[in-house]
Amino acid sequence: MSALRLSLRSPQLRRGAGDEILDASAAATARDVIRGWHGYDATPMVTLPGLAALLGVESVHVKDESPRFGLGSFKALGGAFAVLRALQDEIERRTGTRPTAAELRAGHPLAGGITVTTASAGNHGRSVAWGSAEFGCRCVIFLPDDAIPARARAIEGHGARVVRVPGEYDGVVGHADREAARNGWIVVSDTAYEGYEETPRRIMAGYTLLAAEMLDDLADAGAAPLTHLFVQAGVGGLATGVCGHFAQVCGEGRPRFIAVEPWWADCFGRSLRLGRASIAEPPFHTAMGGLAAGVASTIAWEYLAPLLDAAVALPETVWTAGAEALESGRLGARIIAGPSGAAGTGALLALARLPALRRLLGLDASARVGAIVTEQRFD
Repeated sequence: MSALRLSLRSPQLRRGAGDEILDASAAATARDVIRGWHGYDATPMVTLPGLAALLGVESVHVKDESPRFGLGSFKALGGAFAVLRALQDEIERRTGTRPTAAELRAGHPLAGGITVTTASAGNHGRSVAWGSAEFGCRCVIFLPDDAIPARARAIEGHGARVVRVPGEYDGVVGHADREAARNGWIVVSDTAYEGYEETPRRIMAGYTLLAAEMLDDLADAGAAPLTHLFVQAGVGGLATGVCGHFAQVCGEGRPRFIAVEPWWADCFGRSLRLGRASIAEPPFHTAMGGLAAGVASTIAWEYLAPLLDAAVALPETVWTAGAEALESGRLGARIIAGPSGAAGTGALLALARLPALRRLLGLDASARVGAIVTEQRFD
């Protein structure tokens, strides 16, 4: 197994500036709503001069999502917002009146009888559980049976019920969908599939706030625009929200977008190489649980196909090296990152030793690189 596997986009895939990626108005509304929540604060973006020197690039900027709403990951921006919208939709359907977020927080009489549910590797489930506690509904979260206990405890800490399901994440999604249909629950999933797209779109809209904060930080610092952006893939929700917003704001001046995936769960890399949506078959053999998806969200692939320039697949040694370097502080800032969180930084560290791949990606002395620490370490 090599240090990285690079997948470049097939010439069969059409190009696009990204104007159609997200509904700009809906995304702007999501950002405004979330900014108004109690406890909202933009997460920090730090520079890593030590990593820039190793790569031979002008600068490296890393967005640290570990402080987000006290939940430890970027997922707080999507799942909780989708819970709010789901409750508003359901109560409006029953009564003809749409409650405000403040009314739900104060204790709407119907909210307590509504149950939301989702499959999760951990972080999305915690966001949905937190949103359920915030807005007063019940919550059931389905986790793969190999999810680490700390994630289950964190979800239960928000009052949700956790149910473990044998198998990989993709199979848990189907199980949650069937249980919801049987019990009359509302699914709040971050992955789209046939007949289920509206809620994942809302979640992606929430994720645009992360990208907006990155752009604001760069502007406030007087920094030149990014030339490259490495974004964790998974089912593609984060990559869609972040790359889509960058594309809308930056247009033709957008950075190159590189998806980051586990070695065996590389559905975006396979799809880029083949020029069509493709599946990575389990088992995935990875601690990067938040990225261990073999099937891309249908709308995420549809949106990202015109935008992604490349994907890199990582063996386990890469994220561990990234996590250790971040925790040591030797790159320029100290961040305690989990496996999925450290994936982007780990990929950059690996590329520092791979000049041929750096040339293919255009990582030269003028490059200004962005990456995201998507989660804190939970164990």
